[in-house]
Amino acid sequence: MILKKYFKKKLGDKYYNYRLNRIFEKVLGKEKFFFLKKFSSSIKNKFSFIKIKLNKKIGFQSITHKERGFIIDYTKNNFLSIHLRPKNSNDFFLESTCNINEKIAIIIQGPIQDKIDFLRETLNIYKKIFKNSIVIISTWKNENQKLIDNFKNSNTYVIYSEEPNKETMHNIDKQIISTNAGLKLALKLGAKYSLKTRADVRLNKNNLETFLLSLIKTFPVKKNKLISSRIIVPSLVTYKFRIFSLSDIVLFGNTDDLLIYFKDDNYIDGLKKFGLNKKNVLINGTPLIPEVFLCARYLQKLEENLDWSLEFWWKSLKEYFCIIDNSSLDLFWYKYNWDYEYRIIRTYSNKFARGIDFQDWLSLYNDFENNWKLASNDHERYNNQVKLLNIFK
Repeated sequence: MILKKYFKKKLGDKYYNYRLNRIFEKVLGKEKFFFLKKFSSSIKNKFSFIKIKLNKKIGFQSITHKERGFIIDYTKNNFLSIHLRPKNSNDFFLESTCNINEKIAIIIQGPIQDKIDFLRETLNIYKKIFKNSIVIISTWKNENQKLIDNFKNSNTYVIYSEEPNKETMHNIDKQIISTNAGLKLALKLGAKYSLKTRADVRLNKNNLETFLLSLIKTFPVKKNKLISSRIIVPSLVTYKFRIFSLSDIVLFGNTDDLLIYFKDDNYIDGLKKFGLNKKNVLINGTPLIPEVFLCARYLQKLEENLDWSLEFWWKSLKEYFCIIDNSSLDLFWYKYNWDYEYRIIRTYSNKFARGIDFQDWLSLYNDFENNWKLASNDHERYNNQVKLLNIFK
């Protein structure tokens, strides 16, 4: 690459006359050169399962700046397409150009532990794509505070909380405590809006600040006495047929509204309000796992009567939330089969996908007939061990 640039600079317009193809054509003649080129192409096609030069330019741009590795693709029945994201911020050149008047807080909550290097690179990337926002890391006192404190600067804040004594399902109390602490600090720092993420999540899209605010402006929330705007969530772990299964991985909204969503009441007390306990976490076959519990608790404050039915769930999605595609955020979740880009969201092996994407949500919002019940007349049902009993079995 360095030699190529050197010769281009030295030879100028004559550079293309000295390319290897031109030289072979002159030496061999057009007919023999054409045969050689065809033969070379057939050999190349036979070894096309080896993907090299993954950072090559396509349409005058390469997807990523640097990639020294290769892929061997032996898939037989499917097309395999690839997507590369830089691991290191030094290879990330995308930048935001937008300006906003409102202050936004990016809240990175939860345990950091062995993800410290991942978080460091995430923060360096966020300096490029969240130029108008502040960043709040909300984690635990038993983390390596000396290392984490190195992230502090005029735009990045760190808050430590005591971990709860009792373990709860999927660490939901830990999520509530760390998120709530981050949101309270965001409010104190004057952030009208907040984007809640996790230490194992990275958003890679630029100009997200104006995009997210545009969604709030374009889709006003149903009139009510409690909240001022919709909560925006990605399609990852937002399901059609699991009632109140709204993703708790990434959420954007008014900071006050998110404080209601992540109110610092513990899980066990919350279950009691639903007439449940830790041995019985089911309502109409739906388990109150973290994302379901948080969404149901939120809707209970907004609606007088909470109906555990698909119709009510889909109506709630239309009125109080907005579901966007993961690709709109260029969301990378470094957990659970992370190397499958469209896990949960896409399927070609069933008549429908579990996840809800922006296309689905927009049809709901505009009262079009999605006819999802043609795929299933029932919602996902589980036992107390949170094992799925129907639909996808």
